[in-house]
Amino acid sequence: MTTAIQDTLLVTSATKPPPPLADHPLGVVDQLLRDSGTFLDQIERTDDLTRIAKTLIVTIVLSCAAFGAAIGASRMGLQPLFAAVKFPLVVLLTAGLTVPAFSALTKASVGTASLRRDLLLVLSSLALTSMVLAALAPVVLLGVMLDARYHAVVLLVVGCCGIGGLAGLVFFLRGVSRRSEKVPRLATLIALSVFALVGSQMSWTLRPFVARPRAKVELVRSIEGSFLDAVATSQRSARGIYSRESAPLPGEAR
Repeated sequence: MTTAIQDTLLVTSATKPPPPLADHPLGVVDQLLRDSGTFLDQIERTDDLTRIAKTLIVTIVLSCAAFGAAIGASRMGLQPLFAAVKFPLVVLLTAGLTVPAFSALTKASVGTASLRRDLLLVLSSLALTSMVLAALAPVVLLGVMLDARYHAVVLLVVGCCGIGGLAGLVFFLRGVSRRSEKVPRLATLIALSVFALVGSQMSWTLRPFVARPRAKVELVRSIEGSFLDAVATSQRSARGIYSRESAPLPGEAR
């Protein structure tokens, strides 16, 4: 009798649906942070996609703006404002351009896909990444307040972005693995590669970065080289290895 009751309780707990997503935006964010497994299950089942998407977009904008302002704090004037505006744009525009590719790969691999649910998964991953970056913003500000050299601050920002990106990547892979239609690893790898390429190019185009000490503060700057070239240059410069004797003055040829 006792065994039968225990088996019944186990079956009931296994089939019991997870608790619904909170009605309040802060509750949605709290569940994303505290119970990511339940959150992933619910975004695959809920029909209230628009409300959840709005909450995630607001979270991304506010968190990225905070980190962007910290990036721009190395220069006074309008640079913190410019970075606070451009950093959320980089993230959201990247999502908008890459989600259709992810849905297309999913459709080609498993025969079915939902663009809206794919968008919700990507936005959830980016929201988690953005909140991690916002939490690391004081680290960047500390480096600025301690008068760290320009290239050291750049590498600090890259490191923070790497930590935030890793958190979002793990969440995204968990979401893909929990789906009833198993997406092949190759399709997932291709989708992530597309996201990385588009994100790098978008960030290099909008430039929500640490401004050079002697560079003119501009809302839109000309494109120079590639993102990877800039990271490699910062690594060499942080070690005192420079490819030119001095940085250009504002208005000079670069």
